[in-house]
Amino acid sequence: MTTIVWLGLLIITGVIGFFIGAQVTRKQLKQTELEQQAIQAQTELEQYRQDVSDHLASTKKLMSKMQESYTQLFSHVERTNQVLLTEKTTHPSEPFFSKETTEQLHASLKSRPERRRDNQRSDGSAQPVDYVEGESGIFTGERSENKQANIS
Repeated sequence: MTTIVWLGLLIITGVIGFFIGAQVTRKQLKQTELEQQAIQAQTELEQYRQDVSDHLASTKKLMSKMQESYTQLFSHVERTNQVLLTEKTTHPSEPFFSKETTEQLHASLKSRPERRRDNQRSDGSAQPVDYVEGESGIFTGERSENKQANIS
């Protein structure tokens, strides 16, 4: 009987050892898996930090380029403003007409006969210059007589 008991104990111990080994192996596998996940998370975090660092560096470069462009634009506007202000004060304004045209206009004004104010009535009832004295155009007496002759 001792042999059967020893065999039974050996089988029971083998089965118990198998389950204990399986549990230990599962825990070991979970632990290795968790360690791998932790390492992967750490590398992803480092990659994310590197990406953010690269992004901030490129943003800084773009901002410095933009600042340089604004500085150039500002200096260009200042130079243009100074040029316009200094040219305005140093150069006389350009005449509307050329020199020859201005001379011809002055000559024609000098050659015109001057109107005499003493020809106009001094009482203020003078007829405007664009009015014609007497009858003119369709208001002349001859035309109205011609029309009456044609009608009869």
